[in-house]
Amino acid sequence: MHRTLLPLAIGLTLLSASEARAAPCDCDHVLGLDAQVVDGTALGVQPGQSVCVQGGQRPFLRLQKFTGTDGQPIQIRNCEGQVDISNDDKGYALTIEQSNFVHLTGTGDDAFEHGFRVRGAKDGPDYSAMSVAIGELSSDIEVDHVEAYEAGFAGFMVKTEPRCDGSSNLGTFVMHNVALHHNYIHDTKGEGIYFGSTGYGGREYTCDGVKKLLYPHEHHGADIHDNLIENTGWDGAQIGVTPKGCQFYRNTIRKVGLGGELYQQQGLQIGGASACEIWGNVLMDGPTNGIFILGADDTRVYNNLVVGFMEHGIYANDQEQDLQARYRFAFNTIVGSGKGGLTVFGAKLGPGYAYSNVVIGSAPIGIGGDILDFVEMANQTADTPDALGFVDPAARDFHLRMDSPLRDAGVAAPELELADDLDGTPRSDGLPDVGAFEFDPDPPPTSDTDPGTGDTDTGAGETDAAPTTTATSAADTGSAESGTAATSDPGTDTTAAGATDDTGALTTGDTGGQSSDGGCGCRGAGPTSGLWLALALLVPRRRRPGRT
Repeated sequence: MHRTLLPLAIGLTLLSASEARAAPCDCDHVLGLDAQVVDGTALGVQPGQSVCVQGGQRPFLRLQKFTGTDGQPIQIRNCEGQVDISNDDKGYALTIEQSNFVHLTGTGDDAFEHGFRVRGAKDGPDYSAMSVAIGELSSDIEVDHVEAYEAGFAGFMVKTEPRCDGSSNLGTFVMHNVALHHNYIHDTKGEGIYFGSTGYGGREYTCDGVKKLLYPHEHHGADIHDNLIENTGWDGAQIGVTPKGCQFYRNTIRKVGLGGELYQQQGLQIGGASACEIWGNVLMDGPTNGIFILGADDTRVYNNLVVGFMEHGIYANDQEQDLQARYRFAFNTIVGSGKGGLTVFGAKLGPGYAYSNVVIGSAPIGIGGDILDFVEMANQTADTPDALGFVDPAARDFHLRMDSPLRDAGVAAPELELADDLDGTPRSDGLPDVGAFEFDPDPPPTSDTDPGTGDTDTGAGETDAAPTTTATSAADTGSAESGTAATSDPGTDTTAAGATDDTGALTTGDTGGQSSDGGCGCRGAGPTSGLWLALALLVPRRRRPGRT
């Protein structure tokens, strides 16, 4: 047998092509149970090839330097069962680092809905873990059908921290086209999804003994859909510094803010001048706000069901940013908010509107008087849901009965070609119905909130003629590049999301997200004043389709 030792911190051995053909995992390359730190370039993975990760238990998996192309992404999938990654002592469990055009999918074995099950549970005192981290200058990454759970901090962390050499900073690096879909994220100590830095505001780092203010990179392209996020200690999901191509849709978020951390208890937070389309989501139960838009750029929010948040169902404030941002809200159903259903403030906002929303609660809609151009039309409000003709509001079924006064009472919203409702029911029988649901004599069951099942076409090419290799690794040393982003020398700084120091800590520059300046809005005088302060510092149903 011919063996080749690759130049890795942890050695990988390659089996010959003749032996590899007998392997049960049908990919160009196979990562055995001993593979923990894998260098795709050293392994010889080419654009368009496939990499199988053998099912079974392992403490962590770090995927580094996998480089595909736009037309030929590298596909990484599970085989021979579920890949079960779990540890209690590192700052990471599954990472994608220094990689481009990679599709990691858990659809390799039909017996498992989520072919990767990932747990990074370390929770302080020195740092806390991410279950899944995408960073260290990675871009064009797709991850689906992964279960991320019991994270010491975030279920998914997507960003690269600023570096002293400037290689990952604003104006130099952009993370493009990250897709997260059909994942199950639950029981995290911090956010379910932490996508991008909280804002553009710089953070102080020590570079070669000198303190410098460094600024985070932008994200162009966020495609986040069909995920189930529940039981999070902090926000369900947070998106920041994503000014282009941001889509957040068909996700279910429920039971957030369980850790009681002040200012970290939103269902979904959009900020840092991000410009997002937010549609077709179900958000339920949290101590503050369902959808929290703070200092964002142009944002549209439609066809969402938001239920049971103790402050606001939807809260939006431009933070007096000079963006002339347009905030537009249409066909949302908002129920049971403690302070306000739909609340909007911002003296520097551009033209906006609220069309055809139904809001139930004691203070349903509040639009700040300082907004110069904001149109309200065909919204329906009530103190209680009793007279609005819902199927079963006590059971949280807010589909419409045939006799509902919300039927045909809506008005089409400007610049929004809305073909269907939250369930996918066409809005084509005359005037649209108010709220997230169009009347359907046979609506889907309200419990159908999990990400869909079924097969998927993963889109990554495979080359039959390519040699098949099997990779295994020696015992892990528990370390990688040393140093943190805040203290590294400009010539040697290589740390970011996905890098570790010699203790195994994931270096995100935010001490595991445990900082008190934690990256969201701080409530000031409340809605009567129209002001929410921001700690905008860089820290840290529709019918479900088949597998897609």
